[in-house]
Amino acid sequence: MRTVLLVVLLLSVASAATYKKRLDYSNKRSLISVMAEVEAKISTKSPLDAILNVLRDFRDSVNFEQVNHDEIYQIEVRECESEDEFRSKEVQEAKNILRDSTAQLNVCQTSKIRATNQQEVNQQQTFTAEKHLNMVLTAAEQEASYFKKRGRDYEDALHAIDEASDILAAIYSGSGSFAEISRVSKVMLQTAFSIKETTRFAPVLYALSQLASSKDFDETSLERVAQLLDTLRQNIHEAYNDYAESNGQSIAAFNDQKERIGQTLERLTAQAERLQDKLDHLVQCIGTNSAIAQTASGKLQRNQQLWDQAIALCATFQNEYDFATQARRNELQLVSQLEDMVEDRFNQVEDENHERKLRLSQN
Repeated sequence: MRTVLLVVLLLSVASAATYKKRLDYSNKRSLISVMAEVEAKISTKSPLDAILNVLRDFRDSVNFEQVNHDEIYQIEVRECESEDEFRSKEVQEAKNILRDSTAQLNVCQTSKIRATNQQEVNQQQTFTAEKHLNMVLTAAEQEASYFKKRGRDYEDALHAIDEASDILAAIYSGSGSFAEISRVSKVMLQTAFSIKETTRFAPVLYALSQLASSKDFDETSLERVAQLLDTLRQNIHEAYNDYAESNGQSIAAFNDQKERIGQTLERLTAQAERLQDKLDHLVQCIGTNSAIAQTASGKLQRNQQLWDQAIALCATFQNEYDFATQARRNELQLVSQLEDMVEDRFNQVEDENHERKLRLSQN
């Protein structure tokens, strides 16, 4: 709409120029021509009013031209004031939008950098937590495998002790063989090494070896060895229970650690989602405010150029008006001087004629 007004303003200037040219009497009137016409009328002894009418017509044409130029000038002034007010508002509005959008753009860019750094830290923390969890799971798996093997070793040890007790009972009843004692002793020794309880197995193994080598026994020696086996079984069973309890505590500690790491990963995952949402929002904010700032910058530049052009154009209007008005004032001043000169000339002629008549009357 304002572009249309500017076009109207330009058309008004063009119209004014055309009108000025139409009112320009430089080709139709000149003071020299007026003075020549006045001199001619004076020479032909035309009446004073006829001579003054020539000057009055010239003055009227100048005044008529000035009036028309004043009307055009007032239109130009109103258009210039309107254009100046509008462009001033447009430029200020563009500056405000550019300022606000640039400030918001800087905030979003700074926040994006900070969020990106936080995301990198979150990713590193997540990687560390996952690595820790994998290490814990691997250790727990190895621990479970070791417990399973160690449990079988304890069960084998208890089974070997029971088997030794059964052999002693068979020997006591007369159906057993001392060769079986040597065999089971080897098995017990192997299991003792497996469960690392050789110290506890040593007295029993020694008693069994003595019994097997002597091949001579009595009820007392058999009962003594049987008592040693029974005590060993209780000790090994208690050790097995202690080991199982310790393993249970390890499993509980593992589950607790696993749960805590899982909670940490859940927190990091939720934080990662929030950071990604925030980054998406900031990217959109940067894009939106960049577009707004670019549009505002274009609007500012465009309106500033139009404003500068309008100021220059209006200054040209003013200069042309001032110059033309001063020129007309000069013309009117010269006309007034001519009128005074003509009246003085006529008065001088009348005085000379009066003196001549007096001299003729006296002669």
